[in-house]
Amino acid sequence: MLLIAAGAPAEEPVALRVESLTVPPSTGPLVSVAVKNLTDADYQGAISLRGPELWRIAPERRDVVLGPGETKRVPFTIEKGRNMAANAYPMVVSATGAGATVVREQRVVCASAPYFKPEIDGDPGEWKDAIPVAFTSGGKKTVVSTYWSRRQFSILVALEEDELIRYGPKAAAAGFDAVQVAISPQDTQTGTSEDDEAVRYEFLFVAADGGPSGKCFQLAAPGMKLGEGAKPRELGPLASEDAQVAVGRRTGVTYYECGISFRPMRDDVRPSEGREFFLSVLVHDPDGTGIRDLGQAAGLWPSQRNPLAWSRWVGAKWGSQPPWDNKLHWGLCTSKY
Repeated sequence: MLLIAAGAPAEEPVALRVESLTVPPSTGPLVSVAVKNLTDADYQGAISLRGPELWRIAPERRDVVLGPGETKRVPFTIEKGRNMAANAYPMVVSATGAGATVVREQRVVCASAPYFKPEIDGDPGEWKDAIPVAFTSGGKKTVVSTYWSRRQFSILVALEEDELIRYGPKAAAAGFDAVQVAISPQDTQTGTSEDDEAVRYEFLFVAADGGPSGKCFQLAAPGMKLGEGAKPRELGPLASEDAQVAVGRRTGVTYYECGISFRPMRDDVRPSEGREFFLSVLVHDPDGTGIRDLGQAAGLWPSQRNPLAWSRWVGAKWGSQPPWDNKLHWGLCTSKY
């Protein structure tokens, strides 16, 4: 389970967050620490990172210089590591500078998609070789798994819920269950003005009436004005033919299995080993836990809530605060082994 990391108190000079692990083939396993200067003055400090027992992370420390309000990523190399079946790795990061030492404990995951193309049928049987990312909201577990092939990015979202509310003509008034996914090129940022353009591909997956069938709606694509996505839209005109969706349910768990074509995304997220990009997931469970936010589970800071990061649609039940941003590091790999 991911540990929800608390934001740094205002009196601390920096905020820290250990990002998800990735495995680029050219360098081997890497882990980066996000450091944000919370002061109005320049910050100079040293960042140290400690991993699970028997791991060796290099170097022992890295110096960092930040301007007021600036954020930087500080990379470390995992020289010796060991896989954990639960895909939850305890990390301790510290920053010493400006007369203070800030320490954060966090559990991070390996966020990578192995190479494989599953049959999109709502059956999770082919997903045993994926790398599951699990988190809990409101006492209910959500597990996100991903695969990729040269033509398709596949995602399985398995979520515990008491009842599956399917999408249909009469469902919008009461709300219905759905999974919302955002995929963005690496090193992009979500804008803060409604006039800014989106840099994400965003999809909504729902269970259709009867059987394992599902529907996909494309909510955003690069170039769309963020203000357009901020207004609730009817889903019908947004139906997409670039994805396959099947939804299955057994023993209190709903499985959203989705295959998204790389074709419209290829210029921004090319399907190749070691490719890194951003991904995040929102689960809509209006009759249960409400919004389940992978960004919150991954420890994004409270300042990273952004009302323009996710599109609004008719039938969604949003909370009193906007979700977290959709920029979580992810990667494509050959295998989990």
